[in-house]
Amino acid sequence: SVNILLIETNYGTSSEDDGTFEIRNIPVGEYEIKFSSVGYETKILKVNIESNRIIELNIELTQRAIEVGTVEIYGGPFQRQDDTRTSLINLSPRDAKVIPGAVEDVFRTLQSLPGVLAPNDFSSQLVIRGSGPDQNLILMDDIEIFNPYRLYGVISMFNPDAVSDISLITGGFPVKYGDRLSAVLDVTNKEGSTKKYLTGSVNASIVDANIVLGGKNPFSLKGSWLINSRRTYYDLIIEPFVKSAGLVEENTSFPNFYDVQAKIAVGPYSGHKFLLNGIYSRDGVDLVSGKERQTPDSVDVFNITRNDVLGFAWHYVPDENLFNKLIVSWYNNSGATDFQSEILDPSLQREAFENALPDTLSPYLFGFNLDAFFAFTKYSIDDKFTYLTGKNLFEAGAGVDFLKTVIDFRYNIDPELKSVFTSQPMFKAIFDDLKDIKHFNRYRAYVQNRFAITDHLFVQPGLRFDHYNILNKSYLAPRISLSYAIDEFTTARAVWGVYYQSPGYEKLRDQGALFDFNNVYTKDLEAERSIHYVLGIERWLTNEWLLRVEGYYKDFTNLIIQDQVKG
Repeated sequence: SVNILLIETNYGTSSEDDGTFEIRNIPVGEYEIKFSSVGYETKILKVNIESNRIIELNIELTQRAIEVGTVEIYGGPFQRQDDTRTSLINLSPRDAKVIPGAVEDVFRTLQSLPGVLAPNDFSSQLVIRGSGPDQNLILMDDIEIFNPYRLYGVISMFNPDAVSDISLITGGFPVKYGDRLSAVLDVTNKEGSTKKYLTGSVNASIVDANIVLGGKNPFSLKGSWLINSRRTYYDLIIEPFVKSAGLVEENTSFPNFYDVQAKIAVGPYSGHKFLLNGIYSRDGVDLVSGKERQTPDSVDVFNITRNDVLGFAWHYVPDENLFNKLIVSWYNNSGATDFQSEILDPSLQREAFENALPDTLSPYLFGFNLDAFFAFTKYSIDDKFTYLTGKNLFEAGAGVDFLKTVIDFRYNIDPELKSVFTSQPMFKAIFDDLKDIKHFNRYRAYVQNRFAITDHLFVQPGLRFDHYNILNKSYLAPRISLSYAIDEFTTARAVWGVYYQSPGYEKLRDQGALFDFNNVYTKDLEAERSIHYVLGIERWLTNEWLLRVEGYYKDFTNLIIQDQVKG
């Protein structure tokens, strides 16, 4: 519609859908009439209103492209009543910086929420409604992340200063998400400012320091860029004191982590937007026992872990009702460990060797060495389609992942020490070498539709298809959710759904358990399965206070567990 206003008067109106308009009872006189509409050039005409005369105007507005700045949308506290998702929690980046105990970390912030716990005080991993971290789907800009942890689980990869939206669904998530049994964390990184060529901030906390730079694209290219980098400084603070005490060698490096993240947005054509994301991340440690140590045992550890992401997205919005998103991405999580130790013969009295010179201990020490390497590489293609008409929201999508996983563990243990360990039944298989390389694909497709049954009742049925090449099996996962607006401030929601999760080293490596997914063991294996039942009701007491009560039940089958084999 077009807005029509008689300048410096209270007379005005808006045009009908066919463009016609009418203004009655205008006093006699000369006026300027202003015609304006979003996406068109404003036009002003002079007219002379005479007594008892009807004036007809035929106005044509010229279409124009509108350049707008970046709009940063933060997940606010209010969930629309027609949104059928249960167990949804939206956080702003500010929450990760101000919540006590979060140490400006996204995962630590999430651990303060109902139903979310940490395995221990030193880990940022998430145990959600009783399910382990391997059952949580982690997404960053629509890219699945296998290992979102840094410094061996102490902090997460997400920088609060570079994040625009954090959404956590603790159960009953819709069919657009899959291959996990428990919960979904969906994080979106923000884009740079389109108002200035350069903006920036520097922040330091008790954990790390980070710098964020951004701005609009150069060379009159519509869009923006953003780059940020973080580095922890445990090694810079603690390391000098430990070295001066002679507890470690001078060439020792304490646990450290740094990363560089970048996001470029380009919108050269109306209705089209192109995004390029990248992450380069390293964390590692290099420990060498010092000669001044008081114990006879020594441990030398070298470890480096890499997490790299590269993603491209094309957003196509031909009109206000249709949205299509194509994502192509590459992800790599790899690491190498060299562990060397010398352990005093268990049959000897340790007290007799305290404070002994290291050079005199060789005849009494057993060697224990481990060389380990892992690499998880994933190439992905996804397309997601959304169409909105009235109160009906239709969504569909499809995608494929091409994965390669490599696991290589090699032990070199003194024969006498190995015989001591393997004499215990529970240790017999621990020191067997393991090497496995797997190439497999995951295929998926989904469709869901949200519609209104009445003005207060909304239903969203959905169906998801998954094919896991590692099992050579396909699965269908139906899900349905509904919401009912009891009144303006009170909403009841319910969901039922089936969820599947494929096996893989990439999910289980950080969980303190190692499985052998050789084809001999996977040929009869089924995908893990859970069924969610969730029922909840919430009421906004004020703009700041929300009261939510939710009950849930999860039924698990075909879980992968370690089996004790007699031998």
